[in-house]
Amino acid sequence: MIEKVKEHFINVSLTVLMILLALNTGLIFYNRSVMIENNHLQKQTEEVRKNWTNVFESDLRRMDLGLRGFALTKNPQILGPYYDGARDLPITLRRIDSLLEVQKMDTLREKFAAFSPKVRDYLSYGAEMLAYAQKDSIADFVRLLNQDKGYDLWKAYSPMYSSILHYQDTLLEEARTRYQDALNRNVIFQIILLLISVPSLIGVIYRIRRDTKARKRLLLDFEENNRLHLFHPGTELPDDDAKVIIENSILNMKKASSFIKSIAQGDYSTTWEGLDESNSDLNTNNLAGDLVKMRDQMKKVREADEKRIWSTEGLAKFSDVARTNQNNIERLSNEVVQFLTRHLKAQQASLFLVRKEKGEETYLELTACYAFERKKYINKKVEIGVGLVGQSYLEGNTILLTQLPPGYITITSGLGDATPHCLIIVPLKYNGTVEAVLEMASFRKFEPHEVDFLEKAGEVIASSISTTITNERTARLLSETQEQAEALKAQEEELRQNMEEMQATQENMRRAERDGKF
Repeated sequence: MIEKVKEHFINVSLTVLMILLALNTGLIFYNRSVMIENNHLQKQTEEVRKNWTNVFESDLRRMDLGLRGFALTKNPQILGPYYDGARDLPITLRRIDSLLEVQKMDTLREKFAAFSPKVRDYLSYGAEMLAYAQKDSIADFVRLLNQDKGYDLWKAYSPMYSSILHYQDTLLEEARTRYQDALNRNVIFQIILLLISVPSLIGVIYRIRRDTKARKRLLLDFEENNRLHLFHPGTELPDDDAKVIIENSILNMKKASSFIKSIAQGDYSTTWEGLDESNSDLNTNNLAGDLVKMRDQMKKVREADEKRIWSTEGLAKFSDVARTNQNNIERLSNEVVQFLTRHLKAQQASLFLVRKEKGEETYLELTACYAFERKKYINKKVEIGVGLVGQSYLEGNTILLTQLPPGYITITSGLGDATPHCLIIVPLKYNGTVEAVLEMASFRKFEPHEVDFLEKAGEVIASSISTTITNERTARLLSETQEQAEALKAQEEELRQNMEEMQATQENMRRAERDGKF
């Protein structure tokens, strides 16, 4: 529980403060209602006091003074206070009754109800005295005056007036007590609120500052890890702007996603935006660097596959060309040279077969060429060990030149002559024996897989050449044998005819001898 409170200290503190503020607000409204009620009660008590006081000190007094003055002076103007008092007294009584009803003083109200007829009697008493005074009947006026009914009215009024004043004082004191209690509660609650809110606010401020520093450290750690494991742009660390750091991370994830999608679609030329030579050292072991390495590796694998497929398909096609032209060495040589030149996108090629006649030394004979100048090979024979072709045959190794000797060879087109950038000479071997030598020139450098292809194709060519030469030799021997058989047959026919002629001659001679005897 304590750990949860510590973990959610700010939320708990703010919740407590909000509850206290709500309670404080409620207390303020409650105290305000108490104050309003007290003020209203105070006004009521003052109104009650005023009206009760007005009964004798204002209304009855004015009536009494008006009557006495008029009786002495006979001046009608002096009756003004009498009439005012007589008019105001019933109004004052009604007000007192209403206030007693509002204050729920039922007992005093009953007593006051019994007092009201006495007031009305006194008003009649006053009216009677006024009538005697107006008639100038002083004796009767004095007689009524000596009855002193105002004193009797006062004796009935005084106890109620004392009770009313005591009750109003009690109400006022209670109101003051409630008001003071409300003020005391408010002060106590404000002190409690202060004692709780100040430490809570200090704790909240401390936690906010601490959390702000922690958030800043977290953001910087997040950015450092983003650079360490995802992508390092090579710039300085940004400030603790969460929006900038998060946007950088999202941007790097988008770059990674786009990079991976491009690679998945076979686009190995795609690049990581922002990754260049200036920050490549900083991204050797993070996601960006690994993806670039993966792209390069997959590119190499695809290139290797393309080269392997190119070589495999080329050898298959080349084998078909060689197989379909094994009956004619000249046609085989031409087809081989044309196919290899086109397949390797070279500009020139020539094929030299190894020749060895009886009684003569071995030499190389040009049997096919592609796009070479005629003057290059006026003499179609190359001696063993002479020139690069003869040297390649002698050593049995492939010769690859990227810097050709001046004037060695030129490639002629409608735009003029140009020196090729690369020349390759491949001895074509079969069972360890060089059967021919292939020479090829190009404006570009031959790649290692192309050299390997030519050497593998050389085995097929050499095998085909050997087979073709053997087939031609066999065909030639067969033809010679057939010619010899036909000649022998002709000789046998001639001999048979000669024998028949000799037999006929002998038969004639024997017949002639027989005829001579007889």
